[in-house]
Amino acid sequence: MPRTIDTVIAGVSAAAFTLALAISADAGDYPERRITLFVGFEAGGFADSVARIIGQHITDKLGQPVVVENRSGAASNIAAQAVVSAPADGYTVLVSTTSLAINATLYKKLNYSILDDLILVAVAVQAPETFTVNPSRPRTMRDFLAASKSTHYTYGSAGVGSGSYLTWFMFFKEVAKVDIAHVPFKGGSPAMQAAIGGQVDGLAATASSGIVGQATSGALTCIGVAAATRYAPLPNCPTLAESGFPGFEGSSWVGFWVRKGTPAEIVAALNKAINSIADDPKAAPMLKQNGELLGLSVQAADQFIRREVATWGSRVQAANIQIE
Repeated sequence: MPRTIDTVIAGVSAAAFTLALAISADAGDYPERRITLFVGFEAGGFADSVARIIGQHITDKLGQPVVVENRSGAASNIAAQAVVSAPADGYTVLVSTTSLAINATLYKKLNYSILDDLILVAVAVQAPETFTVNPSRPRTMRDFLAASKSTHYTYGSAGVGSGSYLTWFMFFKEVAKVDIAHVPFKGGSPAMQAAIGGQVDGLAATASSGIVGQATSGALTCIGVAAATRYAPLPNCPTLAESGFPGFEGSSWVGFWVRKGTPAEIVAALNKAINSIADDPKAAPMLKQNGELLGLSVQAADQFIRREVATWGSRVQAANIQIE
């Protein structure tokens, strides 16, 4: 009997060793085929813009095509569920924003857990939240807030689960104490077009290249940035402190996730490829138009997302909002 047990143990150990080698080999050959980025929002918004810049950089860096697919809806929950349901092999990657950290508390029931079912591979950029208005509306935050007391103003955002919405919802309700109706859209781009066209009076959005471009051209007027200092790409946009509301800040970021269980070597390879954009003379300036490059390690990214889930969770609870 002892010999039989020894034989079984030896066989199991050999099988485990063989499996480990196979996984290591697979990870070492990564990527061998196309990588798909599932973006949780429609084309033209913050996440989509960053995904396309990063996607091209990964293609150049790793030698395999990267395809961007927009799986918008439910503040990235649809895209997240698709990635959680895909194989844990690094070929299906979720691209989303602060929304994913917010959803953990905002939604009463989710079919996935951001901390238990997904791995945050990297955080590409972070940028402050802005509030812009149609040029025909009051052109300062103080005047806009004063006029809102007698005029039924509206503002759009990428959706109820977005960091932009929650930031400005709390500002208007808790800080400025005014009633401005929110109009949710399926993404940042349609919300921006509605503000430009005057269908909504204002726009809550992250200071991505799209917002910077529209504000610079005069299609929109930036009347507030939720940051401690003025944002360099929008030098004419006052901080909320300059408008009489010190201490209120908010920002959003774009992250890349894979399904939990993806081999560590593949996660590390993706992290390295994404972060190496900082040294890309062509792509880095494009990405910097969408915010500050963070360049977090996998371990730092894990700590980052856990803090974000806790921080935004407390804000959602303070706002007393929840979606079934």
